[in-house]
Amino acid sequence: MSGRLSLLGLGRRFGGLTALYPITLDIAPGSCHGLIGPNGAGKSTLVNLVAGTLRPSDGRILLDGSDITTDLAARRARHGIGRTFQHPALFARLTVTDNLKLAVRDRRADVPQLVDQTGLATHARTPAGALPYGLQRRVELAMALAQRPRLLLLDEPSAGLDPDEITGLTVQLRALAAVVTVLLVEHNLDLVWRLADTVTVLHHGQRLATGPTVQVRADPAVHEAYLATNQARRARSIDTGRTTGAALLSVQDLTAGYYGAPIVHGIDLTVHSGETVAVLGRNGAGKTTLLSAVAGLLPVRAPSRIELDGRPMPDRRAHLPARAGIAIVPQGRRQFGPLTVAEHLALAQHIGIRRSPTPLWTVNTVLALLPALARRTGHQARHLSGGEQQMLALARALLANPRLLILDEPSEGLAPALIDQLTTTLPTLAEHGIAILMAEQNLNLATALADRVVVLDRGRVALTASTVDLADAERQERLRALLGVVAAGEDAEPTR
Repeated sequence: MSGRLSLLGLGRRFGGLTALYPITLDIAPGSCHGLIGPNGAGKSTLVNLVAGTLRPSDGRILLDGSDITTDLAARRARHGIGRTFQHPALFARLTVTDNLKLAVRDRRADVPQLVDQTGLATHARTPAGALPYGLQRRVELAMALAQRPRLLLLDEPSAGLDPDEITGLTVQLRALAAVVTVLLVEHNLDLVWRLADTVTVLHHGQRLATGPTVQVRADPAVHEAYLATNQARRARSIDTGRTTGAALLSVQDLTAGYYGAPIVHGIDLTVHSGETVAVLGRNGAGKTTLLSAVAGLLPVRAPSRIELDGRPMPDRRAHLPARAGIAIVPQGRRQFGPLTVAEHLALAQHIGIRRSPTPLWTVNTVLALLPALARRTGHQARHLSGGEQQMLALARALLANPRLLILDEPSEGLAPALIDQLTTTLPTLAEHGIAILMAEQNLNLATALADRVVVLDRGRVALTASTVDLADAERQERLRALLGVVAAGEDAEPTR
């Protein structure tokens, strides 16, 4: 099985915007080629061009010497190109087995055996949409591999995964070595350095560097454009004397789940005005379930009680919590692809003004807070990079002028520079008295931002502590054990 990918002057324009300047690149069969760069650099555009979901404005695409430039996506899949997406693209109501049945190229394939081989046997009859995020990622990768591809395109495969799942993903991708050619788009640089034979760095749609990982890691231009962050801001210390306002959110004995099956059980939680609380836990621990229930997106079971400023929040009527001052930035962003950034913001501002006649957050103040978004107001949401879409989701939530802001994996898919910006943006919101409840897999980011952490384990609260108290060695050990984080010095994996 070969899988040589050759890009000959490949480029793409969207009207007056050049998303990818003509690039020539040759990826050897059986290799793993990393594609990295800041948000908006053109990485997903390049992947979509190769997959056939976008047509190039310039250049040609060759697979094992055959020109596939004009082939539609379905034909390219039959030629042996498989892919995953930034967010799992599954049939949510179908079971895991049925999703895999739709993916296999050979109808005689033993699907139950495939389910066993991918470690999904215990979830074979579960609707894909009811799975934890990490398992959805595994199902999507299994669907791509079920097609027996020659070339596998992976767009942010580790986004939203916990440490154990990233370890499993690393092992699985290493097993593909010399069998499938892999083009890997990823912001988790540790994963890229471990897997990639060669790396290409894009910046503002242009190639900045291509070469072996050691060479790229040492390139000063790459450090300047992508790898460098403001460490002083990232190392924000928590002021032990800082005070917060009165209790705004009160969650008591919360039980909620999907399809009649409870995921979280007996959760008690309080968030004060101006306080940031991070909900941590492995995928499947119940973080998204908890956040969705608080936002009114999921039904809760008696005797669950959710109060905002002392007033009970109604169950299963999300518009009422929104009117009361709860806004959510969901995992997956959930935007209207054909609408421009300006149209998204205008709609959100209209809703926010109805809630608050004298709003703190307006389109102008939000764009001043998120300057990268200000340069994209005329572009459709579907043409934004993953990081830009995340900024748009945050801007849309702020324009509702919330008292409680819920963030589900806010750093997912963000380049280091945008994560750095997040560490200044969120404390600014807290200083304005907004309470923040966030779920986050990036432990360093969560502890840098939060006043308190709440750790879930199998749907229950296993640990609650202020971030100041996490300096205690015993609590740190307990936290790492719950999250499956390898302690420093224990990871002996060689890097390339």
